[in-house]
Amino acid sequence: MSNPSKYNFPNAQKVQIFERVDTYIENNNPSISESKTSSAANPEQLSTSSDTPLTLFYSYAHADETLRDELDKHLKLLQRQGIITAWHDRDITAGTEWATAIDQNLNTADIILLLISSNFLASDYCYDTELTRALDRHTKGEARIIPIILKPCDWESAPFGKLQSLPIAHGAGAKAVTTWNNQDEAFLAIAKGIRKAAEEIRQKKTSS
Repeated sequence: MSNPSKYNFPNAQKVQIFERVDTYIENNNPSISESKTSSAANPEQLSTSSDTPLTLFYSYAHADETLRDELDKHLKLLQRQGIITAWHDRDITAGTEWATAIDQNLNTADIILLLISSNFLASDYCYDTELTRALDRHTKGEARIIPIILKPCDWESAPFGKLQSLPIAHGAGAKAVTTWNNQDEAFLAIAKGIRKAAEEIRQKKTSS
């Protein structure tokens, strides 16, 4: 019968034995060694920017909150899939300075949705504050503005009028959500347009 005590090496000797075994395996399996070297040189290689959800900011007038809520439902799948995270001013918690919270989220958003209606155009805060900052970031390439036409209004001559808007009706260009016979189809067109834009932005982040 074998004597178990002969396998009871001191801890230091055990470490040396394991190190020698590890070295032997690496020397006879170059792919393992190369993998370790690559991982050491690129510690963030397993976490790419394409894995990080894009942040989406809603700029809207409170009078259009019902339509914003409906749009948010149609964007939930994009959120569940980790493509975007959405934020609007109703997410501000009690005791938080609302202007600061809005500025912080507006200044870091990847996508800025302008929910356009006469209510938006008539809002000094939406038009003069949020829109001005959004256009500045869009021009610098820091964020992408996507105008969402909620209701018919005179928006084409606005500063964002040159940007492609959603929803797009077949053969008719941008068409206000409330003028569609089936508003779910309008919101579907918006969701698909935002998904496409998000994919383009994520690819750009990955390649840069």
